Amino acid sequence: MAAQEDDQQGAPPLSLGDARLLHDLAERPWAWRLALFLRTLAVVELAKGLLHWGLLVGAGGAAEPLVGKTAAWFVATVFFAIADPVAAVGLWIGAPWGVAIWLIAALGQFAFTAAGGPTPGGWAVIAALLAAMALYVTLSIKARAEAR
Repeated sequence: MAAQEDDQQGAPPLSLGDARLLHDLAERPWAWRLALFLRTLAVVELAKGLLHWGLLVGAGGAAEPLVGKTAAWFVATVFFAIADPVAAVGLWIGAPWGVAIWLIAALGQFAFTAAGGPTPGGWAVIAALLAAMALYVTLSIKARAEAR
């Protein structure tokens, strides 16, 4: 009976000052750190997505931003312009699909950079993504152990 009432009420509203995050700090510090990391990562992913949109629309003063670009560059840039902001939303709300999209986008970034594609930041971005993945795995393991 209680499960039906929960389904009818729906998900709790989201807010920037989510009280659940503050409540978890005292009771579950590793879960709180994981949530804070995911939100920080969401901001970074949103910035990356906006950077790719800027490349597509010619931010920075380019009269014709797509002239001289290869089809591979165009496809990769459109992919990241869409995937990074979508991943940012999922990461911000702590949804598992947000992490999945972030990992898919990161693998795409690895592949495109390894294939010699011109990417903003190049290998420095790849190093940062690998560090973020390692930190995510570490925080997830500690948060899961804390929940037991």
